[in-house]
This record gives sequence, structure tokens and C-alpha cells, in this order.
Amino acid sequence: MAAEIREGSPEETAGSTDPKQMRATIIAAISNLSTAYNLVNVNLTNEIMENEFCNGAHCNASIAATSTACLAGAIFGQLTFGYVGDWLGRGPALYLTMVMSTTGALVSAFAVPLNPRDPTSVFIFLSIARFILGIGVGGVYPLAATVAAEGSSSSNRGRSVALVFSMQGVGQLLVPVVGMICLYTFGDGMEHEKTKTVMNVKGLSWRLILGLGALPGILLMPFQRADSQAARPDTSQAPSMLQALSNRAYWRSILGCAGGWFLFDITFYGNSLFAPAILQDVFHVDTGSSTPVIGSKLQNNLCWQLAILALLGLPGYYVSVCFMDRLGRKNIQIQGFGMMAMLYTILAAFLDGMEDLPALLLFVYGLTYFFSNFGPNSTTFILPSESFPQHVRSSLNGFCAAMGKTGAVVGSSMFKPLITAAGTSFVFICCAVCALLGIIVTIFCVDDRRGQDMMGESEESLSQSREDPFIEASDCSR
Repeated sequence: MAAEIREGSPEETAGSTDPKQMRATIIAAISNLSTAYNLVNVNLTNEIMENEFCNGAHCNASIAATSTACLAGAIFGQLTFGYVGDWLGRGPALYLTMVMSTTGALVSAFAVPLNPRDPTSVFIFLSIARFILGIGVGGVYPLAATVAAEGSSSSNRGRSVALVFSMQGVGQLLVPVVGMICLYTFGDGMEHEKTKTVMNVKGLSWRLILGLGALPGILLMPFQRADSQAARPDTSQAPSMLQALSNRAYWRSILGCAGGWFLFDITFYGNSLFAPAILQDVFHVDTGSSTPVIGSKLQNNLCWQLAILALLGLPGYYVSVCFMDRLGRKNIQIQGFGMMAMLYTILAAFLDGMEDLPALLLFVYGLTYFFSNFGPNSTTFILPSESFPQHVRSSLNGFCAAMGKTGAVVGSSMFKPLITAAGTSFVFICCAVCALLGIIVTIFCVDDRRGQDMMGESEESLSQSREDPFIEASDCSR
């Protein structure tokens, strides 16, 4: 049983106020903030760089490659560092992820065209740098959730992990806030008739926005260094990723956690990464012209639009924190998917009618973010960390997160072409369908684990603790 009880296990820390575990949870929370900021800041910088290097929206393929490169790196990082977390330990693995993300963010800030005759080749450089960034960013997902869950008792585990995850909302809000500070100070290199900036230095703002993504990692590095030097856990009984995936006792939970995350991220990252394209359509901005990032009106100010969306979605994280242990992960995920399906259907059906009321349209669109956060965005982060035994928890958490980012790649690579080919209403219909499928997966493959221990003495302990024998994993695997 030596491999079962490790440093930071629930048996040792649940219900206690271990300073080391508290520090690890705070590090996980700030790491999550850094992850969210680095994933989403490309929303804004892509538009600035598109104006600078492409004279407007004329290099969609390069922009799509830049956006999906980080997601591709995240998938690799989630699969890799999820296993590293079980093999090397949570602290050392989290330290390595922050080194990768810090390096990627700093290199991104120094992106230059690889071909002096082709300015758009800067996006090739940026794609490589953001792939490296994505490896680190992806590794944070399974590790941060596992660290927070293992440091909590069964009575407050949902709230603790949801609180760590809520830093994602803060990170997403920081993108337009930091963007406005940089853009109103240094400009974006474009001429604005009615918008005054302190100075107008071409190329400086987007470099600062990308480079500041390294700051949390730099600040955390001394503290994470101490955790990374902790004793290495006993891995004599830790199976490989393939061995864990081939264990039929886990299949139902894998389908519930990974399937729900995959379907959700199609809508969430598709909307998040291509919110500028959707907002262009909402506010009737000419897609052939330069995207106004700091215009004098809401219709012409991408930073304010993104800030409003982030503010509308932010309370959803904290509503989840309040109700996660009271309502349960499964119920919150079902209601979140349900509200998303309803809101996306309303947007698809009444988009043309609401386009004359941009404030109302932006509010309804923002509600999709609220119920994403008070719904599957929070629950999909928590569920894998409590649905699998400790010795495979980080590995399978990483696999589920990787399936989520696979969905994000699908959404981010398809949204812009679908908007161009079929219109925004059709994209909202696709989002509604994904949400409905998410409800089905949640009902049949996700357990309500409120107040239950997150792990047992063996793999079978989880299936034995399920309340409804009709949906036990053992029955599903026969």
C-alpha cells in the first residue's frame, strides 16, 4: 500500500490546514490564472497583428494556425504532464509546466517574420512559440485540479477546486484590461481619428500583451522550486497511460469526463478564440477592413466588447463555487448545458431581429459565458480529479483534459470557416447541438460524488461507492 498513500494524499491532508498544501493550492490557482490569460490573449493580439501585418482580415489561415497551435501544444502537455504528475509528483510536474509556459510566452513577445519578404510569416514564428507555450499551459490543467482536490476534504472538495478554477475567469478578464492599458498607452500602430493614445508605437502593444503572460510563472518560480525538490513518490504500482485507459473499470467515467469536456470545449473555445469574428458580425464591422480594437464607441472597440463578455461570465465561476457542494457537479453540469442550449437556440433564431439592439445581443451572448462557467466549464475541471484512483488520477485527468482541448481544436478550426460559409446563426445552432449532446453524456456517464471520498483502496472502490447500481461501471463493462 506504499504507493497508495503519498505526499499530499487526501488521507493525510483532508480537513487539515497544512501550510504546504495551502501553498500548493495557491500556486495551482495562480497557475490557472496564467493558463487562462495565455490561452485567450491571442484573441486580441491576433487582431492587432492582423491589422499590422495583413492590412486587415486577409490572412485567416495564418490566424487560425496561431490560435490552434497553442491548443495542439496543450493536448500534448496534458497527456504528457498528466502522467508525469503520477510518476514524478504533482509539485515537480507543475514546476516544469510553468517553465514551459513562461518560456513560450517570452518567446512569443519577440516574434518576427521568418521571411523578410513575407510579413505574414511572423505567424509561423508565433505558432511555434505558442505550441511550446501550450505544452506548459496544458500541463497545468490536470495538475492544478489534482493538487486542489487532494488537499480538500470530501465536504468542501467541490468548492475548493472550483475556487482554484475560478482564477480562469480573472485571467480572461485581464486580457482586455491589460490590452486597454497597453493600447491606450502605446497605440497599435494604426491611425485613429477619434481615439487618443499617449504614443503610437507600432508592434509594441501586442508584444507586451503576450510577454506579460510570463509574469505569473516568473513570480511563482521560487516557490515552485521548493515544491519540486520534494521527495519523489513511490511509482512502483503506477500504470502507464495506456494501461490506465485499457482498464474497463474506468471506461464509463472516462466517457463521462472526457466526452463532456470534448463537447463543451467545442463551444467554449470556439466562441472564446473567435469572439472577435462573431462580434464583427454582431456589430456589422466590415470584415475586409482593419478590426477596430480601441475605437471611440462600443461597436468599434474590441477591448471593451471582450471585457463586457468576461464580466458577464465572471460571476458564473463564483456561483459555481457557492453551489458546487450543495447542488453537486452532475446537476450543475446538466443545468449549464441546458441553459447553453436554450441561449444558443435563441441567438440562432432571433439573431437578425436583435442586431438592431447590439447591447441586448451582447448581453444574451454574454449569458452563454455565464452558464458555461456556472456549468460544464467548472464541473469538467473538477470531475476527473475525483473520479479516478490516486495512482492514475493525474494521468486520466490529463487524458480527459486533452479530449477537451481536442474539442477546442475542432471549434477553433471550424468556427471562422463556418461563419464565412453559413453565417453566425448556423454556428449557434451547432453550439446548441453540442450542448444537448453534453446533457445526454452527463446523465448516463457522470456520477454525483458530493460528500464521497475521491479515492479508495483499489480501482474497484469507485464503482462500489456509486449510489445507483443500475449505472455501475461494472455493469457497463459487461
